[in-house]
Amino acid sequence: MSGYLLLCPGQGAQHPAMLGFALATTEGTQAIAEAAESAGIDIAKRVLAGDDLFEPVFAQVCMVTAAMATWRSLARWLPAPAAFAGYSVGEVASWGCAGTWSVAESIAIVKRRAQFMVDASPPGCSMMAVTGITQEVVEHALGNDVHVAIEVEADHWIVAGRRADVEKAGEAMTAAGACLHPLPVSVPSHTPLLSNAAESLRQVLKATPGREPQAPVLRGIDGRALFARADAADALADAVSKPIRWRAVLQEATERGLAIALELPPGAGLTKMFRNTASVDARAVADFRSVEGVARWIERAL
Repeated sequence: MSGYLLLCPGQGAQHPAMLGFALATTEGTQAIAEAAESAGIDIAKRVLAGDDLFEPVFAQVCMVTAAMATWRSLARWLPAPAAFAGYSVGEVASWGCAGTWSVAESIAIVKRRAQFMVDASPPGCSMMAVTGITQEVVEHALGNDVHVAIEVEADHWIVAGRRADVEKAGEAMTAAGACLHPLPVSVPSHTPLLSNAAESLRQVLKATPGREPQAPVLRGIDGRALFARADAADALADAVSKPIRWRAVLQEATERGLAIALELPPGAGLTKMFRNTASVDARAVADFRSVEGVARWIERAL
């Protein structure tokens, strides 16, 4: 397969200028307005003020808004992507960018997703990035109370659980040579602790109409390419309570012959992952100053 992969990031890189690229275009500004009306929040004002960008519900809303509004800014200037993929909450945005849901519909979905997750989350939870140790060492250190939430690379993991349990597991992993990086997330995403949230979201999505995606969406829990709107409900619900296997997404992209990837805002974390682990020429929109710059790079790269 030729073409490029469009990437939608997860939480972690929020910043007050994250909507800047979209706000510089008429299309992006309109998309942000549609998102704000759907959410009942002045998203642009709150983001620009840096107003609690990591609050669990607003964080998900602003991440999906940034990705979809930026894609709205770019879409008519670029060839259609050959596939879409999203990391964590970015998987919701990936279905939206693929055309299954509008901006307003996607924001309504992600707002409910976020609230389900908050409501189901036990008190005092946290997430932590772990680097420098193997899967076997991670799983031995975690025991039964802390869970692998995301498999990023062969020596890069995100774990989650109750804070005291995460800290205890962290001591064991540090002793084994790991580097730990606490994350500004208080919801144990992608773990069995959110099973109730997953089922609530599944029912909402099954009752939500939509359109067929314009190109396959790579499922976060195993990298499998999905071609039908009906697949979105289980894919997104399962991802709430099951680990994200991002390595499988990287592998699927390379096996499908996708040699180019473009990451939507904010940040460039997924771009770095692709550069580290796959033979993919990856760039982030954050690397460019204008729509024209992105379009020229895609044209040359393809």
